[in-house]
Amino acid sequence: MPHSDKPSVLEGVRVLDFGQYIAAPVVTRMMADMGAEIIKVELAPTGDNSRFYPYFRAGQSGGYIQHNRGKLSLCLDIKQPEGVRIVKELVPKVDVVIENFSPGTLGRYGLGYGDLKALNSRLIMCSISGFGQDGPLAHKPGVDTLAQAMSGLLHLTGDPDKAPTYVGLFIADENAGVHGLASVCAALYYREKTGRGQYIDLSLLECLFHLHDTAVQFYTLSDGKENPTRFGSHHYAVAPCGIFKASDGYVVIVVLEHQWKTFVKAVGKPEWLDDSRFDTNQHRAENRFVLVELLEQWLQSFPTRDEPLAILDEVRILSAPVLDIGQIINHPHMKARGAMQEVAHPGMGPIGIPKTPIHYSDTRVEIRRPAPLLGQHNADVLERYLGYSAQQVAELTDSGVLVQEALVAEMRQRGEIP
Repeated sequence: MPHSDKPSVLEGVRVLDFGQYIAAPVVTRMMADMGAEIIKVELAPTGDNSRFYPYFRAGQSGGYIQHNRGKLSLCLDIKQPEGVRIVKELVPKVDVVIENFSPGTLGRYGLGYGDLKALNSRLIMCSISGFGQDGPLAHKPGVDTLAQAMSGLLHLTGDPDKAPTYVGLFIADENAGVHGLASVCAALYYREKTGRGQYIDLSLLECLFHLHDTAVQFYTLSDGKENPTRFGSHHYAVAPCGIFKASDGYVVIVVLEHQWKTFVKAVGKPEWLDDSRFDTNQHRAENRFVLVELLEQWLQSFPTRDEPLAILDEVRILSAPVLDIGQIINHPHMKARGAMQEVAHPGMGPIGIPKTPIHYSDTRVEIRRPAPLLGQHNADVLERYLGYSAQQVAELTDSGVLVQEALVAEMRQRGEIP
């Protein structure tokens, strides 16, 4: 596993992570790559539900592995008083608590922010939920798809004459996770200045709504007269700007207003300069589908998309191929940037995992350890931070307060994990 002599920007920060599925685990996976120590609290008996979602290899979930690399797994039952007691004993030892249960869930077990702040006044707690901790929808369970629907994103995505189209990844969850990282790091900085921790309330809906740009501006600046909808593969206000079919795939081309003369010269169509359909950006947008047909004829006059893209690159017109997942994973640029890191995972061998995409000049960002097996670090966490004896850990395991999957003992016996 790669390693450098540079320090880590979040070294010394300790996090108690109640995250499940994607949103909260994204916050802590990035913090782990940046050097924080993450104690992932998984609820007995089965742990994070993402362990049961495909793609599977050697009986383990790739999604769980990607979002939980670099963490320690402590699996316990908070329905038992001993489980709650362990959490409360750990709170004074950590800097941050992250969770994404429905609002009020942890509070029912005496683990809400008020309860935990009484144990650690410097604690920063971040809760990520579908709709936030208050407001008319706070009670409503929320997931990525609901946030996409209600934020306006789905309304803007797809063909205007057809049903809205899913975005091809869990963008609301992932985006809320990045907002979580930013807010936690800002709170850590504030605590350095004031000595005070605080509570952070994030919702999938607001974090996704926050990404809006021109659509919101069209609506607000027109006093509601303009209410944008989905526009398919070609932008309604800028042209040419969209997805075009070449001989062997699709490309994206964006021509900015000041580049139009350069563009028509590059594609060998100087007559377009005198064409009243294309003489202004507004006219080009109004006649964008005529322009699409003409541009696709030019693209398809080449045997592959590489040739026309090279012509456009030469004059710095914004353009790129539409790549599939395999193509972007194996792209030389991504390899040169170190976007993927190979991690040796127990029972699987080396697997590639996307690394946190932050490049610091003085500190390192890297995946430090594979994702944990369920309850793999029960004894390690309780002995190291709370001084529990091996006998106490064994008794808590026998009583069902602590849970550890059988594979942990099997792999330890074979020397595959420490």
